[in-house]
This record gives sequence, structure tokens and C-alpha cells, in this order.
Amino acid sequence: MKRSRGYRALLQRGPGKHFWLSVLCFSGLVIASFVLFEQQIQNFLFHLEQFLPSTPAQMLTLALLLIGLLALDVVLPVPSSMVALLAVATLGSVGGYLVIFIGLCLGAGLGYALGAGYFRLLSSRLGLHQRQPGQLAYRLGTLSLICLRGVPVLAETSVVAAGMQHYPLRAFILVTTLANAGLALAYSAIGTFLVAQNALLVTLLAGMVLPALFIAGYSLFKALRKGEALRGRFTVSYDYPVVFTEHLFDPLNTCLHRQLTAQQRGRVTVLVFADEQLLRCAPHLAGQIDAYFAAHAADLNLKAAPIAVPAGELSKDAQVLQQLYSAMLSHGLDRHCFVLALGGGAVLDTVGYACATFHRGMRLIRIPSTVLAQNDAGIGVKNGINAFGQKNLLGAFYPASAVINDFQLLTTLPHRDRIAGLAEAVKVALIKDRAFFEWMEREADALAHFDHPASRYAIRRCAELHLGHITGAGDPFERGNGRPLDYGHWAAHKLENLSQHRLRHGEAVAVGMALDGLYANALGLLSDADSERVISLLLRLGFNLCPPELSLKDAHGRSRVLLGLEEFRQHLGGQLSIPMLSSIGTSVDLHQIDDALMEQALLRLVSQRAPLTLGEGYAQ
Repeated sequence: MKRSRGYRALLQRGPGKHFWLSVLCFSGLVIASFVLFEQQIQNFLFHLEQFLPSTPAQMLTLALLLIGLLALDVVLPVPSSMVALLAVATLGSVGGYLVIFIGLCLGAGLGYALGAGYFRLLSSRLGLHQRQPGQLAYRLGTLSLICLRGVPVLAETSVVAAGMQHYPLRAFILVTTLANAGLALAYSAIGTFLVAQNALLVTLLAGMVLPALFIAGYSLFKALRKGEALRGRFTVSYDYPVVFTEHLFDPLNTCLHRQLTAQQRGRVTVLVFADEQLLRCAPHLAGQIDAYFAAHAADLNLKAAPIAVPAGELSKDAQVLQQLYSAMLSHGLDRHCFVLALGGGAVLDTVGYACATFHRGMRLIRIPSTVLAQNDAGIGVKNGINAFGQKNLLGAFYPASAVINDFQLLTTLPHRDRIAGLAEAVKVALIKDRAFFEWMEREADALAHFDHPASRYAIRRCAELHLGHITGAGDPFERGNGRPLDYGHWAAHKLENLSQHRLRHGEAVAVGMALDGLYANALGLLSDADSERVISLLLRLGFNLCPPELSLKDAHGRSRVLLGLEEFRQHLGGQLSIPMLSSIGTSVDLHQIDDALMEQALLRLVSQRAPLTLGEGYAQ
């Protein structure tokens, strides 16, 4: 049968194109029903008025019933606009407003909970577990949540979608509460006016027409926004385990096997990059790794013997990075394979950067082998290499699949490297945990001699504080300027470069913390007693706080160390933000530095000429 051209064109248009036709049909249906059944409706309303609540108990019962209907609108076909106006007509303007507001807020909360899966059984019955968030709301933002609160169907859909898309709960509660307050006020005002005119019939009629007006308003709003840019919003969730163990490559230790096979089906392919200094200090390590993977050959496939990577800052080089890429390519790694990185912080940074950029992201497990890496560098999500004379100029934020700390790897370290890593423990204690700092003061002698129980606790507590900052401070990828974990680092980076990396990173950080502590004292932020405690603990742990690089001058007679402030400003993106202690355990960000006071602090530090107590390794 042939159809008319107009009919075929109508069929080809999506349902959203028939909005005005739907509104016209709806209006015609409402008008026709009142013309045909006017007498019956009048009789119904007459009898309804006789049953209006007259006692407080009846009013409370009706209020609870109406609140329940509005709250369940998200799962039941309840005409919320009619219920809202009926609440005003029966309970008055104030009572009706409260009923509408509470019911709408409860309904929004229920919808969010269903979408987020808090009520798993009901969510599954409604089929929400089978949907993707985009099926309910392709582009959900704060403005959409506000504008959709009065639109039938879309109001309920938007709150469910908010839950499915993990819209921030606090923001959701604030936005919907304010929007519901405004919508309840509108319903209350309209209902109060109509009731004052003694027009209960018109009140109920308005409850049927108002949804059409809300839909019309939202359609107009969308039409006006068509020219705006598209906006998307999504979040990425990371599971970031930091595991503590000993003798990781003992075949009976299942720690590494669990991390490699946790989210993988079938045999897992692995390639190992290891710090060449670690391989020299622990000549048995390569054989242990081979034996471990041979014992788990059914599940794990080791592609090659551990590949050596230059130790320390020598690894943070573009040529080394190319060698890592070449090794991963020649061994046929894909994004489902794992890379194990064993080494100090610099090696972990370089291998991490290679994994972040090879195939746009390889699966990485970090196995830190120095004190500094186990309590700080290995825990972080930053990776990078040095370039153009700038430290960490090229890099990426890329969390590892897991971090595994094996204390036994630290027993092969030279004494100097064991002590250097404690600087980061002092740093995180100074800015975040006064009790931890006081514990370090009490255990300073044990820590300086690398007593195992004290060292284990210090490493674990430091790792806890670093991980807590990364996961709980709201800025793991450092998009803002505030970086408390960089305390003492502006000077440390410069000192490392000036010493051509003769100074270990931890040794340079210790000097930087002492310098910033004296500056905060000169500024009046930090008391004399606290600044002395900072320097005293660093000296007791064995740090030399007066390396010769502090006295270097440029051709114009300026301190070369203090030139690091401007370099750090550029590193931060143009706005200086330096964490400074206001007391032990508390820091504040300063956006300006008084050059004269900083020069005085530097002279104070140089004049102390602190003796080398346990730092004879500087000459190594």
C-alpha cells in the first residue's frame, strides 16, 4: 500500500521532533475530557472537599502520603505536578511547600541511590545494571540537573543518570536541594493563588498543564543552547595497592603472582627492567627472578632476563628512554603485558614514563629498591626524565597497577643511600604529622644506624602519608599550584644540578628543608625552637646541611642556589607556590619570597658549618 509523502516524512522524524504535536494532542485531550465529563468532575471535587483533613493527625497522615508519592515518582508513574498542587490545596501554602520540598528531595536521593547501585536488588529489577550511563543522559552537568527538575520523566531520569555517572554526591545534594527549593516555591505560589480564587478544579487542571509548560521551557532552553560548545565529563577510577612484603622472589611468596594475575585471564607476559646498581649489589637477584617465573610458568611468561637500566639520574635521559622503547618493541609487548620496574626513584621515573607512553599505557608494577623510593618516589604517580638541562621536564602522571615494597632489597644498599631516603620521611612528617616527627626525634639514633624495626616503621608510615595525600587531597595529578609534598624541593632540585648529581636527592632535600626552615623562622612563621628541632633532627640522622654548592656565585655575584626559585616558578607554570612550615606538622603556601630574607637564611645555614657525623659518603 502506498503512503503519502507527508505520512512517510512523519515516520522518518524522531519522536523528539513531534513535541509540539504531542502538546497539542495532550491539550485537546484535557479540554475534551472536561467538556464531556464536566458534571462528573464537579461532583468528584465536591465530595473531595468534604474529605479534606480537619485534624492534625489527618493532616500528618495526608502529608506523609503525599511525600511518599513524590519520593516514589522515580519508580512509579506518579503525576508529581498534580500531587504538588493538591498538597498546597489541602495543606495550605506553608504545609504544601514543605511536603513538596521534602518529597522532591527524597525522590532525587532515591534516584541517585538507584543509579549508583546502592540498592542493588531494586536497581537490577529496574534493569539499571544493564545500561551504560550515556543511555540515560549523554551530557549531564549541573545546569542540566537544575533545568530538568520540573520536567516530567526527565527529572527522574536525570537523577538516576547522576548516580550512574558518579556525579559528586555532595555537589548533587547541594544542586538538587536548591533546585527543589525553587520548584517547590513555584508550585506553592501557583497553588496558593488558585486556591485563593476558590478554584480547586483549575488547580488540578493546572497540575496537568504545568508539565507541558515545563517541557516547553526546557525545549526552548535546549534550542538556545544549540550554538554552544559540546561538553563532556567523565571520571577515571584507579585501584592503587601498595603492598609490603619480604623476599618477594621466593617462589613460595605469592604476592607478585597475585598482583600480576588479579585482573588477567590466561598466561601473563612480563618484562623486567632493573637498576644496574641493584643487579651489581645483589648478584643473586637475576637468578632469583628467573627461578620465580620458572616456578610459576603455568601463569607467568618472563620474556627475557632482567634488562639493566643505568642507576640514578643517568637513567633519566632521552637515550635511555629510547632503549626502553626498543626493548619493549623487540619483545613484542602489547597493552595487556606487564612491565616490572626494579630500582631507585630515578629508574622508576624513567621506566614509568616509558610505560605511560608506549602503546599509550603499559601495565606497570613498581618494585622500589631504595629507602627513598619505598617511602616516597615509588608511591607517587609522577614519571619523567630530565631534558634541556631541566629536571623532570618531560613526563606524565601515570599510576602503576601496584607498588610492592620488599624490605630485603634495602639490605644491599650502601649506608649513604639508606640514610638519604630518610629525608623524605622527615619532610612528610614536618608538613603532615607532628606525632611522626616526634617519634623520629626519639628514634633518631636507631634510624641513623638503619635499625630494622625502626626503619620498617618509618618507611611504612611515610608511605601511608604519601599515599593518603595522593588519594585524599583531591589533586593527584597536580593541576593546582599547591604542592605540600614539594617542601624543600625548590632548593633541592637546584643543588642536585649544581653538584652534577653528586648529591643524592634525599641529601639535597635535607638541605632544602633546613634552608626553608630558617627562612620561615626569619619571616616569623616558625618559632626558634621548632626551626632548631628541624635542623637538629637532620643532623642527628647524618645529613650534611652545608655542602659546598651553597656558596656558589654566578658572574654577577648572585647565589646560584637562590636562582632555583625562578626555575621552580617556571616549573609550576608561572605562579610561585612554596610550602613553608608554620609549625611542625603544619604548612602554608607562600606565593612570594622575600629575596633579602632568603639570602639571610642562606647565610645562616652556611655559617653553621655543620659537621659530617654520618655523611662521610659524600666523598664517595
